Amino acid sequence: MSQQWELGFVLLVSAVLLGIYIANGVHQPAPDFSLPGTYGGRFDLASYRGRSVLLVFWTTSCPICQRELPMLSKLEPEFRNKGVSVLAINIGGEAGAGNFMSSNSVNLTSLSDDDGAVSRAHRVGGVPKLVLVGGDGKIRHSTSGWTGQRVLREWMDSAGGS
Repeated sequence: MSQQWELGFVLLVSAVLLGIYIANGVHQPAPDFSLPGTYGGRFDLASYRGRSVLLVFWTTSCPICQRELPMLSKLEPEFRNKGVSVLAINIGGEAGAGNFMSSNSVNLTSLSDDDGAVSRAHRVGGVPKLVLVGGDGKIRHSTSGWTGQRVLREWMDSAGGS
């Protein structure tokens, strides 16, 4: 009887984890978008096809974002050397996004999702949310909340620039 219970428990946990995996869109095509840059221009996700891209959804009012963005900015040259671009996507068109980036020496490509449509398409339920899109346009990793350097480096190593 206990082996059946253990098997049932393992199957239940596996189903829950698979549901989370699917809910994050892993292995699904990343929703395409075109967003304005905080400092001008437009950026299309499709233009990054063939290269990996780390999407970082954030707000200026998020304390975790305030710590994570400067860390990501310091790691960005390492990621770029591995063929991974980093796009910081501010949600809600906050006027202070550019000020936050410049006053904290955050040197990431900064985009503005004024109406939240891109965030909704990427299933952002809370910030920060990080989504690694492979060069094939499919989501490789997705997580919400604080993500440490070790995990980010593992993601970048697995990205392989494509």
